[in-house]
Amino acid sequence: MMIMKIIGIDGGATKVSGAIVERIDYRTFNLLKPIKEIQYSEHQSYNSDYKPLTLQEQLRGKKLSNKEYKQSQVYIDCIIKIIKQLIGKDLLPIAIAMPGIKTEDKRGVKAMVNGPRIPNLCEVLEKRLSLKKGILSIESDADMCVWGEEFGKTGAFRNVENAYYIGGGTGTADGLKLQGKLLSFDNVGTWIAKTWELTTKDKTSMELFSSMSGINQLTVTKSHKEIGNMLGNLIFERIETIYSGWKNKFRVERVIKNSHPYHKTLLDRIVIGQRLSDFLQSDKGSIVYDEMINSLSYNCLNSDTEIINHYTKNEVFNKNLLILSKLREAPIIGLAAKLSC
Repeated sequence: MMIMKIIGIDGGATKVSGAIVERIDYRTFNLLKPIKEIQYSEHQSYNSDYKPLTLQEQLRGKKLSNKEYKQSQVYIDCIIKIIKQLIGKDLLPIAIAMPGIKTEDKRGVKAMVNGPRIPNLCEVLEKRLSLKKGILSIESDADMCVWGEEFGKTGAFRNVENAYYIGGGTGTADGLKLQGKLLSFDNVGTWIAKTWELTTKDKTSMELFSSMSGINQLTVTKSHKEIGNMLGNLIFERIETIYSGWKNKFRVERVIKNSHPYHKTLLDRIVIGQRLSDFLQSDKGSIVYDEMINSLSYNCLNSDTEIINHYTKNEVFNKNLLILSKLREAPIIGLAAKLSC
């Protein structure tokens, strides 16, 4: 039976958003009503001084402290509040996306850079909401951005074969569509790294140059031109790695293979989404955008002939290949599409 409506919950690092999504046809989904949203900081028990353990400590399974447990309950309370505003009498299926590394059964969050771990999230939600239909799994928020761009009515991945997505909010989301197929970075990690894994020679995380929380932090010590230059370098690394394999442009603490099945692929589209897209379209972000284009132009013009011919026009990066997406609801739409497939 085809699922026609679902509740999509996007639990970010700073807020939770939700909406009812309706299926229009076999490959198109749209919001039925406007998004409902709660900032975790609005919760009376939110701890603004909470600092997560290092990723390494989390992955080693270090026990949740009392502070982390209490912060996780704030996240759960906010998610439940949004679901209760949406669930109604129809008992619609619920799909959830969260940042971070998921538990083995995909029903909890075992590590999160910008928030608390919630290893039993689905179980707690099912009990507290008395759900008759269980929540199958927690999806990657990055993957759902890409699914939303593919299946949303105005999605930027529609009708193209090869595309890269970078979305910037509290963290950075990466996504790919190659040879017409949506690819999770979790499944292609042998040959391409996620943005948060990459660092510069001075060990600065590339996530700082591509997420809004990072950019706001960097503006204290770096100019908008410097930020735009590094953002352009990051996007070019994606172009180059997809076309000819990993070239060690950045540091990464694991082995990345040069070989992969998509060599010689040229992207039809590069999509920048979420708050990073909004910022680059603003007066404040225009310098970052212009310097990003300058960086992309320089890198492409000093690359392979095929890259020069495809990505540049009159010795400038072809802006027609770059889309600043306005689809902020992409992850919620993506959840509906994924659940329906």
